[in-house]
Amino acid sequence: MSRVLKPLYVQMVIGILAGIGLGWACPKVAVDMAPFGIAFVKAMRMMVPPVLFCTIVEGIVRHGAARDTGTTVLRSVAVFIIVTVAALLIGLSVGSLLQPGNGLSVPASVLASGELQQHLSSERIDGPGDFLIRMIPETLFSAFTAGDVLPVLFVAGLVGFGLLRIGEQGKSIVRAVEALTKLQFTIFGFLIRAAPVGAFGAIAFTVGSYGLSFIGSLGLLILTLAIACGTLLAVLLIAVRIATGIRPGHPIQTFRDEFLIILGTSSTEVVLPRLITKLESLGCPRSVVGLTVPLGYTLNLAGTAVYLMVATLFLAEALGIDLPPERLAVYFAVMLITSKAAAGVTGSGFSALLLTLSLLPDVPIAAAAMLIAVDRLLSEFRAVTSATANIAASLLVSRWNGATLLRGATPGRFQ
Repeated sequence: MSRVLKPLYVQMVIGILAGIGLGWACPKVAVDMAPFGIAFVKAMRMMVPPVLFCTIVEGIVRHGAARDTGTTVLRSVAVFIIVTVAALLIGLSVGSLLQPGNGLSVPASVLASGELQQHLSSERIDGPGDFLIRMIPETLFSAFTAGDVLPVLFVAGLVGFGLLRIGEQGKSIVRAVEALTKLQFTIFGFLIRAAPVGAFGAIAFTVGSYGLSFIGSLGLLILTLAIACGTLLAVLLIAVRIATGIRPGHPIQTFRDEFLIILGTSSTEVVLPRLITKLESLGCPRSVVGLTVPLGYTLNLAGTAVYLMVATLFLAEALGIDLPPERLAVYFAVMLITSKAAAGVTGSGFSALLLTLSLLPDVPIAAAAMLIAVDRLLSEFRAVTSATANIAASLLVSRWNGATLLRGATPGRFQ
């Protein structure tokens, strides 16, 4: 029996099912389980800034030349843009076909709830100028304590290129960074064992707070997003198959634990080191993965892109608002930017939706309040899709750089 329960994905399934059961049977007790989910996500997120820093620095140094690093970054950004465009097109196509908001008689005067106001007041990127300002930390060390990905990327880039410039004198620092990376991955291995408990607490709170019946009333929206995300995942896996020869089943099998952890926590940040390790096991060079994966957490949120399009179409249909093709084209262009305004953490996709609606006046921003009850479930689709997009992007960029990828999956160091 212990052998059956030992794999992490089995424990994750048990935790998720137990959370659903408790939320349905004892809602009041289930709501009190929220701290377990919050504590796990906080424990994992506290490790993200140093891991991002170390992997980016290693990625730059391993290239040995700034020109090679710039080439990898440019190729990564090119792949990210293509994936985002595909995500928005798929979201538009599936949303227009299924029309999930039709038949939902929702008044336009829906009032924003307290939780919505909290999202509105949270820090977000309001334009290119704000993007630049947020990227530069107050001090060199505050980048690691502010809880924002952008300053970490900026400081890591400076340190990486600085180490390239000083050459031999920086070798001891490089060795220290490599040792720190190994230490952090070991700590992640300890913390990740608590993932089933975190998933249990998060799912129990969601079901206990909103109930299965209310969540079911927005079932067509959930189904639409699931189909759109599933379509994008199929396209990405087919692209990987064509470019690298890796069968679609291999990434799914290799990263099954990570996908279940993401489903339980609705956050991609908690599996960042595991993604890097397992991508290396598939043959991706550390110099590529160390740049592509961290950048993808800001620039390749494909799940958020799909969600923005589907959710906007849903709200417009539910409120009886007509969005002609020329307005949809404007939304498409804006979403190319706002989909980058969310880090890979729980609820950030909803904040990106609020930002999109605040920039374009067609759909009242307060109408988004109706999505709060199911945002936790929608967040899981967004997170899994974004994680898969980052995996696919890393494989594609590695192949573009000439790497020979393995066609079979091998266990990562956390197994």
